[in-house]
Amino acid sequence: MLFNYLAEKEKLPVKAFSKGLRLSKKNKGPLSSYAENYLAENYNELEISTRMPIPVTRQDFEYYDQIIALDETEHRALMKQFFPTEENQITYWNFADDYIEAPAMVLPKLEEKVKAFVADLKTKY
Repeated sequence: MLFNYLAEKEKLPVKAFSKGLRLSKKNKGPLSSYAENYLAENYNELEISTRMPIPVTRQDFEYYDQIIALDETEHRALMKQFFPTEENQITYWNFADDYIEAPAMVLPKLEEKVKAFVADLKTKY
């Protein structure tokens, strides 16, 4: 959501879609309550629209220009398991889930990474 919001403000011709490598019936919902609260507090003009997670498919690796996994430790292992031939075709960031690292520590760093990514894309368009 933040990426799409910032990219739209910069008039970039790009859009992000969230998908998951291992979906579970235990999923707590479409978006972490920590992330939702952080966005509401820091981007009150951002419309928070959510949907339940959808799975990554093999076609995604051919269709999308870039795929980013937020937690290399978790997601590289899942890539090896489910999509071994595509494991090195994606970009890995290092942002742990809220049960591993405190959201108050992770979310500001993730925000800065997204802002830097948008700024980098701005130089390419």
